[in-house]
Amino acid sequence: MGFLVLVFASLTLIVPGRPFAQENMIKKAMIFEDTYQLITESDLNCSFYMHEEGKLLPDIQIVGGERMNEKSVFSDGDVIYINKGAADGLEIGQLFLSVGLRAKVAKLGTVMERHGRARVVRLEDRMATAKVEKSCGTIQAGDFLLPFEQEAGEIGMDLGFEDMDPNASKHGKVVYIENDFHIAGTGQWALIDMGRQHCVQIGDQLNVFYRARPDLPREAVASAIVIDVRGATSTVKILGARDIVSIGSEVQLNVAR
Repeated sequence: MGFLVLVFASLTLIVPGRPFAQENMIKKAMIFEDTYQLITESDLNCSFYMHEEGKLLPDIQIVGGERMNEKSVFSDGDVIYINKGAADGLEIGQLFLSVGLRAKVAKLGTVMERHGRARVVRLEDRMATAKVEKSCGTIQAGDFLLPFEQEAGEIGMDLGFEDMDPNASKHGKVVYIENDFHIAGTGQWALIDMGRQHCVQIGDQLNVFYRARPDLPREAVASAIVIDVRGATSTVKILGARDIVSIGSEVQLNVAR
């Protein structure tokens, strides 16, 4: 009897007009694939941002490390020395983000790269010792330390890129890309000259355009998402591209979000 019930239940799955369970599962899987982690831990802790002109530099700094005579770059597990201590409010176990000044961008500021984390393991009155955790760049003496704040990423859907009305939303341009060729593709970061002053927010998506000549129409070549916002600038990640993104490429907020 139990066998007949099982057969009958199986047959009901293939009655004409009744949706297949497998089809439903496939549809759900396809919907799930449309959304993914747009902003990742790496984007938040290993990218770069603009230290804008007129802003004070952090006062906590790496002044050295163990075996300095053998190496100048520190990575996971290495011990570094900090120019502040217990008298300055530092605590055992406190976590910092290492950042370093890099390229200067005219009229905007200096690019600050995130290089990884360091945790305080020993304290003196005016100095501290920390151990590097999750390095993702060239941590070295002279880099600055910021109190680490865990930020949430963003799960969503890449809105893609297509032609837009130039007057539909605010637009700017790419001002910095971190490599010698000054071009970027999918998954890479760039800086744009739009920030809080232009009502840009983390999670906003943009279209990137290429124009062969000033007298020719622009072409949509990539989509990007804002991962960090400053006063006049933002850091974006290229989500998808059919061509390279370069310094000077035009960007425009995607109003479909």
